[in-house]
Amino acid sequence: MTRAFIIRPFGAKGGVNFDAVDEKLIQAALAQIGVSGSTTTEIVEQGNIREDMFRLLVCADLVIADISIHNANVFYELGIRHGMRPNATFLLRANIDEYPFDLRTDRYLSYDQNDPASSVPALARALKATLDSSRVDSPVYQVLPNLKAPDATSLHAVPGDFREEVQRAWEAGERGDLRLLAHEARNFDWASEGLRAVGRAQFSLNSNAGARETFEWLRELRPNDIEADQRLASIYQRLGDVTRSGQAIQRVIASSQTDRRERARAFALHGHNVKTRWRESFGDKSGEEARKAALGASGLKEALQWYMDAFSQDLNHTYPGLSALELLCIRNELAKAMPAVWTDQFDSDDEAARELSASLAQFEQIASAIQLSLKAGRESLLPQPAPEIEDTAWLEVFEADLALLTATRPGAVAQRYRDALTDQPASVFDSVSDRLDIFRQLEVRTDFATAALATLAELRAAQPALAKPAEPPVRVLLFTGHMVDDPGRAEPRFPPTKAAEDKVREMLRTAIAAEQALSDGKIVGVCGGACGGDILFHEVCAELDVPTRLYLALPRERFCVTSVQHAGPDWVERYYRLCTRLVPRILAESEELPKWLRGKQGYGIWQRTNLWMLYNALALHGKELTLIALWDSGDGDGPGGTDDLVFQVRLRGYKLLRLPAEELKSLA
Repeated sequence: MTRAFIIRPFGAKGGVNFDAVDEKLIQAALAQIGVSGSTTTEIVEQGNIREDMFRLLVCADLVIADISIHNANVFYELGIRHGMRPNATFLLRANIDEYPFDLRTDRYLSYDQNDPASSVPALARALKATLDSSRVDSPVYQVLPNLKAPDATSLHAVPGDFREEVQRAWEAGERGDLRLLAHEARNFDWASEGLRAVGRAQFSLNSNAGARETFEWLRELRPNDIEADQRLASIYQRLGDVTRSGQAIQRVIASSQTDRRERARAFALHGHNVKTRWRESFGDKSGEEARKAALGASGLKEALQWYMDAFSQDLNHTYPGLSALELLCIRNELAKAMPAVWTDQFDSDDEAARELSASLAQFEQIASAIQLSLKAGRESLLPQPAPEIEDTAWLEVFEADLALLTATRPGAVAQRYRDALTDQPASVFDSVSDRLDIFRQLEVRTDFATAALATLAELRAAQPALAKPAEPPVRVLLFTGHMVDDPGRAEPRFPPTKAAEDKVREMLRTAIAAEQALSDGKIVGVCGGACGGDILFHEVCAELDVPTRLYLALPRERFCVTSVQHAGPDWVERYYRLCTRLVPRILAESEELPKWLRGKQGYGIWQRTNLWMLYNALALHGKELTLIALWDSGDGDGPGGTDDLVFQVRLRGYKLLRLPAEELKSLA
């Protein structure tokens, strides 16, 4: 969420009621463009207000300064902003005082102090244009164009307990939980660094849909964030969107903030995109046909050049050097095996021979450089008290990759991969397997690639967690619905009668069967465990051979007290049978939110549970998502009810199938 910080006088001064101007003009204009904004008076946490003010002046996406009168605090804070941020500072004033000389060249908006609301449309347009523009509005940065603004992220202290939640979700591989944490982090002033922490965890888990969403949110907050663009370039690659990947890469290359290492990574990512297109040119071929197509395709030379350029940018960045060496190996071996195909690419046999000789020499040079790069990388490793959420296995993997290209005994290569890949995550296996498969398909260093692939297969078989993931479901059915009425409820909604229960069971059976008829593959249900609609959903799905997953806001016994027990002993028995059949996932130990989340207004455990289930349903990567809602179209009895989950699903554009709960009233 975009945030504004407002610098202004308080109370009535100089004939202007600045509190009224804030309410009727500034807040109204911000609301029109969907931006939240406040002053230091709205900081409710204990602490040094000056520290909070400095942080907000540096970190706010937009600062609005009312310079109507000669107020020392306003000009002091405006000076700090102009000195720390080159843009996104907007001035406004009532025409009641002489304008300070040093600001007379700046643009500003004038308003009528007696009718500030009349300027709302103009201010909204101006603020939107300011946010959308990269124009330097700070006089400091205008006259000192080479001055580099400080990194605002140093002031974004991500709460330790938030980082711990991210760590737990990453270690458990809970992709849906990470998406929930990213969603929640957006509401805080440390949002950018919170999103970065979640996005790195998602990237490591190959949770591509979630990671894309998280880093796109980060880019909304920080449009020039180099890491966000680097990650998105890779994520778009994984998702097959080469066009958007290329656009992200170009943003990195064009940025004045990109250093040599980041530029090297960008060049390597572009090389990977070119390599992907090269592989597609022979992907459906085999044998001699594939080898001829691979050697003759222009993408081979282009990808090689991009990788070489990346390695030359940063010789300590081993990946592009190895990628270049792999392509050199393939090109050299294919050229020697198919001289006619090779020489046809040149004007003369002598030119073809010189190029091959140069390519063979280049292979030896790059191999030596990579050996030095790996040695430097090994020597730079230091013990880390708290490892980052990143893959740390790549150094040994790269050493095995180099052995694939240079070793003389296939058995030694197989052993190097065995040492490098033992106890590593599936994402590392998948990357290595993909690289080895090119050699297998093109019959280059076949004995070495075959031995390495056999080792990978052996390690996968010994570690069930490394098995290829099951195909995602075709459709995910997310359920929400009313509980059985509390005995003291005035107006029936789900009466505690057999007739009402039978009616709901019939509705569910019809709806789930209809969803089955629309799907040719696997369906999975996601649901809570409350008495009434939730338990019935699980029971009907079991009857129709639809597997379900059980999500509870609280531990089993506590959840029973809050959401099952009031309906009577029969529902309690069914609830515990369900918990025995399906091991439930538990969101929290109590109804109190984590400390880092308690400052979020109007948010509690039940709204959080709805989002938690929704994001875990999305994390199953089904092609379709349907929310089945046993709902009377009314408001819930409290926050986080059926209507809340319906709203969240509608907001995201997914399918809603409403079961008319109002028909149950007559069955009381």
